[in-house]
Amino acid sequence: MPNIERGGTMELVAGPCSITPENIKDILQLSQIRVKNLHGIEQPALWGTRMVELKSRTALDPSGEGMGIGCHTVMENMLILTDGGSSQDFKIPESVNMMKKVIEDTELTVATEVMMPSVQVPIYEKVIPDGKMLLWNPSVEQLGWSILPMAVAAKRHNWEIGLKNGKWLGATLKDAEQSDSPVETNLEKTWVGLTTFATAMGLPKSKITLIHRGVDIPEKGEFRNIPIHEVARRAKRKIGGGVKLYFDPSHTFGPNLRDQIVEGTVQAMLMKDGNEWLYDGALIEAGTAPTDTGQHLTINEMESLAKELAKYRNLRASQK
Repeated sequence: MPNIERGGTMELVAGPCSITPENIKDILQLSQIRVKNLHGIEQPALWGTRMVELKSRTALDPSGEGMGIGCHTVMENMLILTDGGSSQDFKIPESVNMMKKVIEDTELTVATEVMMPSVQVPIYEKVIPDGKMLLWNPSVEQLGWSILPMAVAAKRHNWEIGLKNGKWLGATLKDAEQSDSPVETNLEKTWVGLTTFATAMGLPKSKITLIHRGVDIPEKGEFRNIPIHEVARRAKRKIGGGVKLYFDPSHTFGPNLRDQIVEGTVQAMLMKDGNEWLYDGALIEAGTAPTDTGQHLTINEMESLAKELAKYRNLRASQK
């Protein structure tokens, strides 16, 4: 490992790709991972956990298979809304009660992908405590209007917003990777644009996290989506204002390069931007799940990763 200046708090968010009653035990085990910080004090390793109830999918399976545990209830609530009802009439999905219980039992912040903000967010506002949620957009949804209701709720409840980059790049890999590239990629332009929607209602940039999950381009090789750290660096600089940046190694390395996720995450977390750390955290799939199973870290691998990172950076612990 390189000889690098130590310090700088980072956030680890880890959990299954999608939640089920069976893999809640994995989240509970992940919450028990502990590390020693740079002052030698033992603490929890994770700040948050993934708890995704509804999955982004190219094709809808009406049976709900692979669509997420909250699929049927979310669709019922959508029909209530389109039939003239209100969010007061919504049913609370089992998945959201599971989120609430995990927060109560572990103090972790819940991080979830939001497909239908007008249907999902009102339920979260009823159930999830202030300061305990990170909402992010799917990479296939890059329209800022869907960010607005998420940002309004985040401001009300001291939650955070994650903005995942889209799958496209809009430049050659050679141009995009240059630190002083004269080309503004579509990725950067869209990321910056999404931030304007997230801040439109007064949410501070410090409550926004860019999530870099790589891009799907012909030059990606064995990567599921090749990460381009220079693009992420430029976007973070352009937005400024304390915006955070996460690395998503699960969707970059993918199943083909799963054995490189631990090492690749450590390398990313040690990248610098001038005197500051480039990445403020990582969003990682860990444990077991019926979706994206091939790119999950085991709980033991997640513990090894956390302990390695704690040698160089303090980890933000979950807390009430």
